[in-house]
Amino acid sequence: MNTKQTPSAYIEGYKKARALDPDLASAYVEHTLIGDPPADAVMEALAEFDQEARHRLVNAAMEGDDAVINEGPASLREFIDSLTPPPGLFDPSLASVGMRAFHKHSDLFFVGLVLSSLITGLSEGLAKSFYITGRTAGNLRRVRQNTRQLVDITLPNGLDRSGDGWKLTVRIRLIHAQMRRLLLKSGEWDVPVEGIPLHMAHMALAATGFSAINLQAVRKLGLRLSEEESEGFMHIWRYATWLLGVPEKLLFRNEAEAVHLRRIAQTCELPPGPMAVEVAHGYINTVPDLLEVTDPAKREKLMSFLFKTSRALIGDELAESFGYPKQSAFGALALVRIQRRMQIIHSRVMPGASPHAFNNFTGILQRSVYDNVGISYRMPDAVRDTESSRW
Repeated sequence: MNTKQTPSAYIEGYKKARALDPDLASAYVEHTLIGDPPADAVMEALAEFDQEARHRLVNAAMEGDDAVINEGPASLREFIDSLTPPPGLFDPSLASVGMRAFHKHSDLFFVGLVLSSLITGLSEGLAKSFYITGRTAGNLRRVRQNTRQLVDITLPNGLDRSGDGWKLTVRIRLIHAQMRRLLLKSGEWDVPVEGIPLHMAHMALAATGFSAINLQAVRKLGLRLSEEESEGFMHIWRYATWLLGVPEKLLFRNEAEAVHLRRIAQTCELPPGPMAVEVAHGYINTVPDLLEVTDPAKREKLMSFLFKTSRALIGDELAESFGYPKQSAFGALALVRIQRRMQIIHSRVMPGASPHAFNNFTGILQRSVYDNVGISYRMPDAVRDTESSRW
């Protein structure tokens, strides 16, 4: 990759990243101009069908209904066939260790997701697609979707071919392809400057947040995971990242590789700007709604605590770049640890109290419910959420 091929928004960052790891920096910037050819071909072919027919064909592909799949374009069959993992990519026994760790401590993984993982990866370029589509401030459905994926890929057999985690992850990949197609046709995207919308480099960057950065966050919140538990959690996300279409050049094998990839990616990317700030605040603003806190005084107090805790997790420098309220983060993480410890003690000593881990997991299940039906395979048909059919 040379600067003549590099989208102009990445030129300066790419020069700096090359000094750290020239091969990975080149791979990252190369993939700013690469979408997802197999998934993109599917959505281009399905554009000839109406919304109901698209839904029927994608649903058939997910459920393995060969008779209906054969009514659709060949690219759909080829895409589904490409999702058979190569030998050794996924180890169910190792993944199960990470799954159990997530179930036991899902409350902290949720806090880490919303107050750290989703925010720290928000470069201005990555945030732009959310900003244009309107999926920013107060978008409760988006946070529920992120939480739903966390839940479904960590359920027993969730990443099997017939599992909801597998289906939801592949659905997300197809939605990315559809949004990529719509954004390219919108006239609101400058490829020579910004690269392809929702490009594979951004997919890899986002995956490091859901995996390694979430692990770092829960450790700051006081969780002590074994080496095998951490390895198992990363193994889950390595496979999910592969299902999302991230190529081998950007596919981390472990936590250390994901952290290194994150560093190179953020060196290449533009720093947070107005669009990233709006998206970040949108994530935090959804938490009171997720927790069903409606009293104005309680909401205000909770929001202050959320920004304080997020600041403690991401650091003052990044918090300032995201326009957080001016406040000290001193004691925020200690308070979370104490409150959680008291909940554990309460569940152990109070007669009839439900196990703490069970309460954690049922709580996150409730936060992840965004539809009253199973997984929907409808696709957006307009760039802006307000103009799109229900999906």
